[in-house]
Amino acid sequence: MNKLTNAIAGIVLSAGLGVAAQAADVAEPLKGTWSLNNWVPGDSVHLKLAFRKGSSRSEWGNDQRLADLRGLTVEKLHAAHSSVAFTMQRDAGTFSFDGSLTLGLGRGEFRFVPDPLYVTKLEVLGYGEIEGDDVSIMFMAVRDVSLAFATEVKFSGLKDVKVSDLLRLKDHGVDLTFIRAIATIGATNLTADDVVRFRDHGIDGEFVRGLKSAGVPVMAADDIIKLHDHGVQPAYVARIQSAGYADLTVDQIIKLHDHGVD
Repeated sequence: MNKLTNAIAGIVLSAGLGVAAQAADVAEPLKGTWSLNNWVPGDSVHLKLAFRKGSSRSEWGNDQRLADLRGLTVEKLHAAHSSVAFTMQRDAGTFSFDGSLTLGLGRGEFRFVPDPLYVTKLEVLGYGEIEGDDVSIMFMAVRDVSLAFATEVKFSGLKDVKVSDLLRLKDHGVDLTFIRAIATIGATNLTADDVVRFRDHGIDGEFVRGLKSAGVPVMAADDIIKLHDHGVQPAYVARIQSAGYADLTVDQIIKLHDHGVD
């Protein structure tokens, strides 16, 4: 049984043991406001949430598939006026929305109820003891930090990943496809911060895999980013290697490339 299977089995066991104990301790739902429009092409809407706690206010806006907003139909979305009630379920908890829509524009109030087992499941995955209130859990739900995402990040080979890394990865647009590509490389020296930098610089798993296939020794993230930013492709590095110059530094390879040496 591999690590991932063990982790999933542990989640199921812990969840079963914790249901009775935690179900009785359900907190009051968090409340905020929402607005949406269907100016997004395709079967999506742009959903915006606003939440206030004390003197602080947080807002998030993102495109959501209409299929994920249970109870919101195309007919209601395009109606001249309609009262609506729909939900959006995440692993971290459930958002319930009430309000009205007029020709694709809507607004109203939402309530968020966290899943009482979500934190337990993350801890079973190996993220350690997680401290945070329901607002923190709601922030994770807004970003859709799913258990599938947390699992694949944990077993991707990245070093010392924490819950805060999951949020950072999500905020920088790192999705499961990107994580899986990194995992197939077999890199063991990369951190979540390195992956975020790759994403910000437009580096995908194919580029890093190409360097590995070219026979390049394990590189620091900084060197990979340097090569990419200078337009040095893995094929060029492979030709340098095959020409007998395997001992060149990254800076030397970049210098040859920048001067047009092939």
